[in-house]
Amino acid sequence: MKKTAILLLTICALTLVSFQTNPVTDFLSIGSTLKFEDQNFILAWSSHPNEVYYKQEYLRASDNKFETYQKMLIVEAIKSDLSVEQATEMKITELSNLKKSNPLVQYNFEKNNFENEKVISFMLSGGHNILEWNIYRYQKQVVDNEPYLVLYAYSYRSYFTNKNEIVKFLEYVKTNNPKITELINKVTIPKIKVK
Repeated sequence: MKKTAILLLTICALTLVSFQTNPVTDFLSIGSTLKFEDQNFILAWSSHPNEVYYKQEYLRASDNKFETYQKMLIVEAIKSDLSVEQATEMKITELSNLKKSNPLVQYNFEKNNFENEKVISFMLSGGHNILEWNIYRYQKQVVDNEPYLVLYAYSYRSYFTNKNEIVKFLEYVKTNNPKITELINKVTIPKIKVK
């Protein structure tokens, strides 16, 4: 359990970072295109760095660079007995600690449609004047009789050069959070099949 918790914390710390070093592979067998907000998101990056963890990132055609993307979908899976509640608590702990040095960090539990799932939204800032808003939906799945924790996530970024752009970002999040949360809740999370 401790080993899984450390692994998950390490994974969570990679929120603002993506690296393209290997060919893109659909490790989770969920397809090369996901649809959200009536837009197509194309598999642009994937990683399977160890035996239990998989991550796939999807970008719109208009967001063809990770360094400047505006919207992204993320699907992660970790083979683990970790519960949805434990994963959510760990993410909240991570964000609470980050808030000590990053005053923009805010997080909230959102309404979710399924009793055994959790949805959280959070904002943070990163290097290169990045503002990021994420909505995470956690779900448990069983794959070949093994338990997996699956994350389906939406990420929105803005890049600021002045205070007015920060205010504009915060207003965008406030206005769009109910709509995007509802859409996230309505998504049928793909049933993964690991390769």
